[in-house]
Amino acid sequence: MNQDNLGALLPLVLLLVLAYFLMIRPARKRAQETAQLQSALSVGDDVMTTSGIFGRVVEATDEHVGLEVATGTVIRVHRGAVGKILTDTPATDAAVGEAEVDSGSTLDTAPGGHSPARDESLGPDDRDQGTR
Repeated sequence: MNQDNLGALLPLVLLLVLAYFLMIRPARKRAQETAQLQSALSVGDDVMTTSGIFGRVVEATDEHVGLEVATGTVIRVHRGAVGKILTDTPATDAAVGEAEVDSGSTLDTAPGGHSPARDESLGPDDRDQGTR
């Protein structure tokens, strides 16, 4: 090859190197971090799935995880569906039977301690007042 052919290939080589550092390397790093996260799952961990479901791990197998999303409600999801570990609790026998106490949650309650959407004291017409 002569000097002109090498000069013509230089931009292509630089583009491939740039693509490696901007796309391939970060994707590999994310995949490795995800694999570590999913292998670190243990009973008692509070997790969030990739679809946004929050729960506590109550059962873990090689491929599936049992998540308690409400008291007495356990769903089974694939390990790959777990996107984030919120609180990492070491796996112990006490953590399996421990009841969840959530005193600070205000997601579904109004300041008076009741949910206006589920308040049975209001009639169907009373719930819509003020929204028109």
